[in-house]
Amino acid sequence: ISSACMEKGRAIYSEDSGSKPQQSTKEHKFTGHSYPTGKIQAIGDIFQFTVDVSEFSLEDVIITSSNNLIEVHAEKLGEDGTVTNTFSHRCELPSDVDPMSVTMTMESSGVLTVRSHRNELFNRIHTELKS
Repeated sequence: ISSACMEKGRAIYSEDSGSKPQQSTKEHKFTGHSYPTGKIQAIGDIFQFTVDVSEFSLEDVIITSSNNLIEVHAEKLGEDGTVTNTFSHRCELPSDVDPMSVTMTMESSGVLTVRSHRNELFNRIHTELKS
């Protein structure tokens, strides 16, 4: 699991903040290749990450989701059937994200976007105690 992704995702939705996060963008290189750059963003109650898989065709990309873990795997085969290029990335969604709300889209430019909603049940409300 990409620890950078997990830590950034957890930092975006720190349980101690007590309120919805402001827009936040983190950009970092994913391991394995120098070309894919990914972004993790929190915009209101939306958590999303994007990754560039433009070196692969749509048929080469496999996306799996289990609990709060999203895995993106791409494998390009040469004409002779040998693997010529691979990409793999795992990202753990923050604990306050509804895993059933995950949607994925791929633009014609090859940018894959995974979006999900924060689960409103996990939002904390701070109240003052009055004596």
